[in-house]
Amino acid sequence: MGKRVITINEDDLPQSIFDYAIKKYDGQIGEMCKRYVEEFPEKDCDLPNGAWHKNFLCWLFFEKVLPETGKTIAEEFAEQSTDLTPEMKKNAQRMRNIIRSDFLVISEKGTMVQFKDIHNKKIYDVKRYIGGPRYSPNAIVTGRIFPFGDHYRTTGFFFIQTTPFLLDPDIMMNAYENNQLARIENIQLRTSSSFQSVMNKYPSHWVDWMCHYYQIKQRLKKDKVREIEQRLTSDLPSILQNLPKKSKDVLRLCMQNQGFVKYRMLKHYDDDFTFFWEKQPLSSTMGMLRQRGMLFIGKMWFGKRNYKIVRPY
Repeated sequence: MGKRVITINEDDLPQSIFDYAIKKYDGQIGEMCKRYVEEFPEKDCDLPNGAWHKNFLCWLFFEKVLPETGKTIAEEFAEQSTDLTPEMKKNAQRMRNIIRSDFLVISEKGTMVQFKDIHNKKIYDVKRYIGGPRYSPNAIVTGRIFPFGDHYRTTGFFFIQTTPFLLDPDIMMNAYENNQLARIENIQLRTSSSFQSVMNKYPSHWVDWMCHYYQIKQRLKKDKVREIEQRLTSDLPSILQNLPKKSKDVLRLCMQNQGFVKYRMLKHYDDDFTFFWEKQPLSSTMGMLRQRGMLFIGKMWFGKRNYKIVRPY
């Protein structure tokens, strides 16, 4: 008998909990609404009826601890489901830890959005749902987020308003960072571009981080670049072995297409990459490869058009 395939992923989880709740509590939802409506924190929000009802159910299924079980419905689902990894079970159990506030949108890149709590100034990395709303920098978002692994997700209602006259220093810094990243991603690449020629165009702190990761002690940038290339060449099998499957898939896709692909072909792979790197490794699919010097992003001419492309080391 074949191994069971786990099908519930991060984007599927909320709907899976909804389906479980409707099936298990069929015929009781109406009574539960009457019993708990006064506890609903957003009960007085002025929302269209459909939106209000959906938000109430989000609260009821994800946050409300039922007296009969001492658990939320999301926690019940996590305990009984056979379609969740242990990590996904933990994430489902943490959905009750809701943060309600007004958030300033600092940036949006790919599926990741930076929210800054207007009241306590804390910044959260929030992952958008596929097909969910897009967020413009400087917008004010009123709503709820909950922790999910190394980032946060949204739940329930959101009010979004634009604030063109609000100048937050984090937004200004993010704009500078995006401009610097765009400048680097505009470097011209050729199929014959050498590792050293590309790395020499990278900022020193990128090279320094790679040296930190590979435990390289060279002092001059040219020596650092040469040693990184040597490490990638000599240790490539073990480096590849430690990569997650999706990162390997990106490399495989590139190699199956003459050694490079147009960037848009990888739109389903995370690339949450920034100009100023953190000390810890990135967790995004392409970010991991870029921080290890295994993936270059730049421009390449195809006929009369200059496309953004991805090319592995």
